[in-house]
Amino acid sequence: MQAILLSLAALYGGISILLVGNGLLGTLLGIRSVSLGFSPEITGIVMAAYFAGFIVGSLSCVRIIERSGHIRTFAALAAISSAASLAHVLFDTPVAWAILRMITGFCFAGLYMVIESWLNSEADNTNRGRVLSIYMMVNLASIAAGQLFLMLPDPGGFLLFCVASMLISLGLVPIALTTSSAPPPQPAHPVSLARLYQTSPLGLLGCFASGLALGTFWSMAPVFCRMLGLTAASTAFFMVATILGGLLLLWPIGRLSDRFDRRHVITLLCASSALSSLAIVEIGGSAPVVLFACAAIWGSVTFPIYSLSVAHTNDFLKADTFLAVSSGLLLVYGAGAVLGPLIAGIAMRTFGTAGLHITLSVVMAGMVLFAIYRMTMRHSPTAKERATVVFVPRTTHVVQELDPRIEPS
Repeated sequence: MQAILLSLAALYGGISILLVGNGLLGTLLGIRSVSLGFSPEITGIVMAAYFAGFIVGSLSCVRIIERSGHIRTFAALAAISSAASLAHVLFDTPVAWAILRMITGFCFAGLYMVIESWLNSEADNTNRGRVLSIYMMVNLASIAAGQLFLMLPDPGGFLLFCVASMLISLGLVPIALTTSSAPPPQPAHPVSLARLYQTSPLGLLGCFASGLALGTFWSMAPVFCRMLGLTAASTAFFMVATILGGLLLLWPIGRLSDRFDRRHVITLLCASSALSSLAIVEIGGSAPVVLFACAAIWGSVTFPIYSLSVAHTNDFLKADTFLAVSSGLLLVYGAGAVLGPLIAGIAMRTFGTAGLHITLSVVMAGMVLFAIYRMTMRHSPTAKERATVVFVPRTTHVVQELDPRIEPS
């Protein structure tokens, strides 16, 4: 394992630096949008543009990589992302920011593809699970680390944008200097929405609801914190608490769902997510420590829902169809991530700060009711028939090929 870690150090290092910068930028924009007087619904549109651009990039960047190669593509997209980070300072209007967020989302889809296709080429059947697990931890830990830069003083409101731009640019260095090469990623061939629903209605709706919830969190949680009157440092702690909470219980919950009826675990998680959202509304304002604790609980029960929904869908499939179905579910997640900030923005305009977590609780309460309904419609596969849960980052279809349940092509 030490040998594979050394061979992948440049890839992990590059994506880590990139994600520190992107994690900082996403939260910074939410904070700054409040300072600039953007209404919540306008901010929701601006932030949703990132996920829209990401979906477009996921579907089209394969051709760019095939034509230009991994390093050239990575260099070009990193440079564009770095420039877009600074451009937010020059063009501080909602329309400009929405365009810049869409460009950033498109670029990061391609950057993820380059890294993930490289990881696929370096991994083999003996270590794919470990390579994927490390990638998952690097992904979330780097985004969490990016929040800590919000505690820096920011005179004039320009410094943090510079830091984000510098980090995105520096993420290029380990990749540009690597001597390894990788084949271009395969295009996505997801199955149809009707086929996904026919295979597992609960799995499909679970992925969509997860996209709604997490897309809303990444986009609108900083806005919620600023509307609540929290400082930039407290906003950073809120984000970190949620992300680390999401990382903390992934594997225990995964093992639990492998032993028991996965629908029961999904139902329990969705109910807990809805209740923790209401707790943030009711008691989160009493003290910052209470707010951060509620946020950590929310993250711990909400982050695993996507992977459990994918696993529940795979329970009804043969292994040779996992990749196409997982790619389709990832697009469903992306559609939810686009829609979530739009709905949350309207809710926050109507109900104030409580609108964010009212939205999240309604989405998850709806999932609880649907899961209970589905449990009356058919039996769950037995433990021996079920696929094992594998936690895969919600990035592009390329990372699905690292899933050890999928036979490499």
